[in-house]
Amino acid sequence: MIVKTGPEFTVYTVDEFIEPRQRLLTDGRLVEFSEWETSEQTEIAGDIASRFGEYRKSGILDGEPFEGGGTKTIQFVRTSEGWRIAAFAWYDQANVA
Repeated sequence: MIVKTGPEFTVYTVDEFIEPRQRLLTDGRLVEFSEWETSEQTEIAGDIASRFGEYRKSGILDGEPFEGGGTKTIQFVRTSEGWRIAAFAWYDQANVA
């Protein structure tokens, strides 16, 4: 499950999440994109884990530079093949410069 919170609350399947982002990166609308964590906390209990982090991002979208940031939470489960994402949610902060 992938969830974007805020005024445009959206729940995505993996394919629904990937498709528009892949298009942005391949059609030239989004260039020089970068995203990085600024803080994080990860807790592991047996075969489950939770990561909560703050991030920043920047790039050029449709010819205009932008910066932003927000918060992400990722839930993991350990399988016989290793750790896998079970759920992912994020919140983009408005007016982050």
